[in-house]
Amino acid sequence: MSQATPVDAATFATMVDAMWAAIQEHYFRPEQGLYAEYHPPIPGKRYSYLWPYSGVLSAANARAALRGDEASAADLRTTLEHLEQYFDALDEPPGYDSYPVELGGGTRFYDDNQWLGIDAIYAARTLGDPALVEQSKVIWDFSISGWSEEMAGGIYWNEDETESKNTCSNGPAAVHALLLFEETGDQVYLDWAIRIMEWLDANLYDAATGVYWDNIKQDGTIDRTTYTYNAGTPLHAYALLFKATGEEAYLNTARERAAASLAHFAPATVDDVPSFPATPWFNSILMRGYAALFEVDPDPDPAYLAALAAFLSRAWATNRDADGFLHPDWSLAAPTTHTRWLLDQAPVIELAALAATHPTAT
Repeated sequence: MSQATPVDAATFATMVDAMWAAIQEHYFRPEQGLYAEYHPPIPGKRYSYLWPYSGVLSAANARAALRGDEASAADLRTTLEHLEQYFDALDEPPGYDSYPVELGGGTRFYDDNQWLGIDAIYAARTLGDPALVEQSKVIWDFSISGWSEEMAGGIYWNEDETESKNTCSNGPAAVHALLLFEETGDQVYLDWAIRIMEWLDANLYDAATGVYWDNIKQDGTIDRTTYTYNAGTPLHAYALLFKATGEEAYLNTARERAAASLAHFAPATVDDVPSFPATPWFNSILMRGYAALFEVDPDPDPAYLAALAAFLSRAWATNRDADGFLHPDWSLAAPTTHTRWLLDQAPVIELAALAATHPTAT
């Protein structure tokens, strides 16, 4: 299949339901209402850490928004209910631990909480539940508590370390702030989003490639590793900044970030399909950014959405194993034996849902 060949939306919708069913069958642990981290299970903790669970929440959100029926909405409510096992109400400010609190808890990561804050807004819209906006505000208060004026600003990666400030803990914070601005109209959220993006561009943007480095450390050294999600959140933020302000400069920046990310991360093709890194969840965050730009651009270009949609379509046809799961390297022509990580499977649902609801023909 070439990039220019559209896939019917119903095919992507089928992927959504098939992957959701496979995850429920092989990962869900009904005795706790949580999920295993791996399939087959490996020795260690019985349940997933918060980050993979957040991937399931994103999947439940995307599925419910796509299907629009009570059954998928009920699944989303259940996922939100069991999420609260990670919530640490006693710490100040409250936030979500990396492991269920009653089972020992763990470090609180600012980025993990930011993903939840974003999903809380999306879930509020899907379910019509304003209480979720209030919960998103609680998460914001924890997230922004990670900001300090050391290194001229920026949010640390987690509350237990002050070694680095990362794109992954600042890009999603800006997106979270902008979604809260949309819900509340409170100028403080817009101001924070602008401030965060100014810091991110000044410290971690690589003008040579048009994407963002991973982190900057206290001593000023920079980890120049690049990941697709660290391109997706700034792109998403600039699209929302244009939506919030109408300023053309933000739209132009979003367009530049989209073009740069595709050129940087998918320079090669497999069977004429752009080939992205073997990081499905990271790629789903990039897909969010592409969708956000498409939704606000007066002259939208479907090429970016089409590239990831085509990559998923090819993987679905050639890469799945007997349990219905994908190897994280979607460029492979056939599935291989591997231990399947929950966070490599859940994002398939969001990617497919976005492909089902956005034009993907170039």
